[in-house]
Amino acid sequence: MPGLASDVVAPLRRDKRGLLEFQGRTHDDRRRRFQAVAGIGEIVAMTWNHCPAAARRARIVRRGFTLVELLVVIAIIGILIGLLLPAIQTAREAARRADCQSRMRQVAMAVSSYASQNGDQIPVGIYNTNLYTAQTAILPFLEASTTYKLFGQFTASTTTLSNATQKRLPIFICPSDNPNGTITPLAGKNGASGTYGRSNMVMCFGSTTLTPSAANSLSLGVFRTNSASSYAVMSIDGTSNTAMVSEVVSGKTTSDPSGAWALGDAGACGYTHALLPTNSPAAPTTATSPTDFTIATAGASSNHPGGVNVVFGDNHVAMIATSVALNTWQAYGTANGGEAILSGN
Repeated sequence: MPGLASDVVAPLRRDKRGLLEFQGRTHDDRRRRFQAVAGIGEIVAMTWNHCPAAARRARIVRRGFTLVELLVVIAIIGILIGLLLPAIQTAREAARRADCQSRMRQVAMAVSSYASQNGDQIPVGIYNTNLYTAQTAILPFLEASTTYKLFGQFTASTTTLSNATQKRLPIFICPSDNPNGTITPLAGKNGASGTYGRSNMVMCFGSTTLTPSAANSLSLGVFRTNSASSYAVMSIDGTSNTAMVSEVVSGKTTSDPSGAWALGDAGACGYTHALLPTNSPAAPTTATSPTDFTIATAGASSNHPGGVNVVFGDNHVAMIATSVALNTWQAYGTANGGEAILSGN
């Protein structure tokens, strides 16, 4: 093509009138050269028309999403969220349940540490004269010595120690619950007043009431009122079959003391296995006077779907289903009842 262009352009010259003319010798030669020039013009025109930049400038068409396409995208995103959200919630609850079990195990290990320094004795569950609880006794073993010292010599009633009892201690709190705030019991209720912090961890007092009758002593749990038991009492049932600590959904009103760790009352610091565990707040049947724990019962409850966490005497933690057989659940509550626990119940 360069040769053709030079052959065409070279013979061109301007005459005196400024017009271009060929220096060809013959008429045919001039015609041939004119045709060559026309061919170059066509080639230039074709090259311009097929130039990408020119094509883009000539053919630019801006087009957005149609309404139908937008609705389809929104629908797909909604479906994906619907599929992923339950999985995310399940994963979060599994993490909260594991965290709860870890805290509960630390509470049981604190009881073991207390026993190792006190001749194998397990802390008294409730002193019904001044309403001290087992949770109070194990505070030094839970890195809560500052709160423990606020109780002084443990001679004054907890009703006068609100600066200590109203503390909200994370180690006693289940991550699946929200035990915010405090409880101020009604005047005269179980002899208690003052202010108490909310929590979830409760100690096991047996399979019937906080203080069963002498004729029903085999229903006693690891923790007791006004007396201390020991790890030795679990030798009959075995530490792996004896419940020590479980949980309750914290109360939300002053009439419900559930989860008040420093308050000596049913459902507040302790529970029994008289009733099956639930996934809703278990309204306790509380005592009506400081010494009337023979009628006081309170069940275990939690916000974990399907069951409650329980830590046993050997410090292992298990999720006990709300569908557990009542006789099996009550057998877990006793320290030396001698019941046969069948697997799968």
